[in-house]
Amino acid sequence: MVAAVMVPGCALLVAALSSPLSLAPFSRRAVLATGAAALFSAGAPNSASAAANVKDLTRLPAGLNEINYLLENWEKETTNPNSGDADPDRVRIFVGLRSTTSPLFQVEKLLAAPTTQDKVDPDRFDEWITATEEFNSHINKINELAYTSSFGEYNPGGGKDQVAKYLNLAKEEVVLARDSLALLIDLLGLDK
Repeated sequence: MVAAVMVPGCALLVAALSSPLSLAPFSRRAVLATGAAALFSAGAPNSASAAANVKDLTRLPAGLNEINYLLENWEKETTNPNSGDADPDRVRIFVGLRSTTSPLFQVEKLLAAPTTQDKVDPDRFDEWITATEEFNSHINKINELAYTSSFGEYNPGGGKDQVAKYLNLAKEEVVLARDSLALLIDLLGLDK
């Protein structure tokens, strides 16, 4: 005798009894474990893949808007409302490094996609390459500085002043990333 758990689009084998005539009960643990595995492996579409659609160019202006919002509200958005301490990790959220729902999540794939690059004027393609490399470099630097700032207080010789120092350096990189992204949007002929 065989039992299966059905999940939309898949069926998983729960248990096979030693004999078709055996009436031994199934283990609740086996049924629950298999059911949970089915839900996680065949459930709703992965939000990360949905956010990282390499054909959705509207993600670029939306990401620019998020970066502009962050810069306009820097103190508010980089301060923990409960403790009043700096919260540098929030910077990483706004530039697509911490949340799969961010329009800039895995944006490097969108920028590298042939369907995206085909939209760039061939006479300005060198400018596209430079802007893309600069944008990716700024995002990597933001990641490094915001992460370092998160632990600035705990490092030897660290303190709140070190957190502020690295957070300000991250802000400078956010400005540069914004400028590179604005140029990329312009090169694609998208509305900001």
